Amino acid sequence: MLTSGASFASVNLYEFNNPVDERRFQSLTRELRCPKCQNQNIADSDAPLAQDMRDLTYDMIIDGQADAQIINFMVERYGDFVMYNPPVKPVTWLLWFSPFVLLLLILVLVFFAKRRKPAVIAETATPELTAEDQARLDEILTRKDN
Repeated sequence: MLTSGASFASVNLYEFNNPVDERRFQSLTRELRCPKCQNQNIADSDAPLAQDMRDLTYDMIIDGQADAQIINFMVERYGDFVMYNPPVKPVTWLLWFSPFVLLLLILVLVFFAKRRKPAVIAETATPELTAEDQARLDEILTRKDN
């Protein structure tokens, strides 16, 4: 009895009244994220929760609900996490704007680091000797040679 594990996998076939509804279903299930899985949409997930979400999506399409209604229902039930592109609102500001703030902070730090570097070099550079200092240095060197 040699059988593969794939033969036991459940295959869910959904019957649609028209190809438009089928395309909507495929689009929505690829657009909605599985809350249980790591960054996987409900179309590709094998999790039972994803299966329930696919069934709900199918039922809502058959009932004639619009895509926006289906998405809103899923967001109300599972939160903004189910959307790959969550809306911009105060709760998600950190998610949307932190990359830009971080980039700006890095650019400012690099700017000031580059600007500060020449000043440090100027402070540590050897100053030119005055005529008096040069004469004194020559005197010390000639004494040392003798």
